[in-house]
Amino acid sequence: MKSRREFLTLGASALPALALTACATQAPLKLASAPADIQAGASCKKGGGASAKYFPTLVVLTHHGRKAWFYDDLIKGKIVGINFMSVNSEAQLPVTANMAKVQGLLGDRLGRDVFMVSISTDPEHDTPAVLEAFAKRHGAKDGWVFVTGKPEEINALMHHLGSHGHGGAGSHHSFRYGNENFARWASFHAMARPEEIAQRFDWVTVHEIPSSPKA
Repeated sequence: MKSRREFLTLGASALPALALTACATQAPLKLASAPADIQAGASCKKGGGASAKYFPTLVVLTHHGRKAWFYDDLIKGKIVGINFMSVNSEAQLPVTANMAKVQGLLGDRLGRDVFMVSISTDPEHDTPAVLEAFAKRHGAKDGWVFVTGKPEEINALMHHLGSHGHGGAGSHHSFRYGNENFARWASFHAMARPEEIAQRFDWVTVHEIPSSPKA
């Protein structure tokens, strides 16, 4: 078991270098109330976030039926947990049920200063409509988004995020979590005790130290 200090010192070097594959949009997608779909040919954002070179900027579809840039809309500027799942594998490996327990432990932090992204490894079956029903069945609240997309882009996400299960249930053991603003990232087991997973978000949270009062 890695110590708390070891997890906190896992920074940008913990992730493989990634090549950006698309431009970002001008208006980020809010998880709580997604606006209109991203339009083709949208302008690129200038500059990137702290972890921009470590995440692919691929277009994904959320369970709300909206398009989103994976990095710019779902990861950038957030404390976020990322896991893999599929609707058909849930009976064999109940990752989503475990994440639902994590959601309960996060309480009102979810959607405010902590976010969760669940990526389907079976995009041909897990359409936005299928994921929407699945998310409702597990009580997913604002701040927890399920995403799908083109098979080749989902495979790219799996590769870049260090999951090498080739789309099978083995991929679903991986849980990546971090603080994008500080490029502070680490991995954990997605089927660990929910209390342990929820604690990981605290470990990557950076708290401001109050300034000393002037004499």
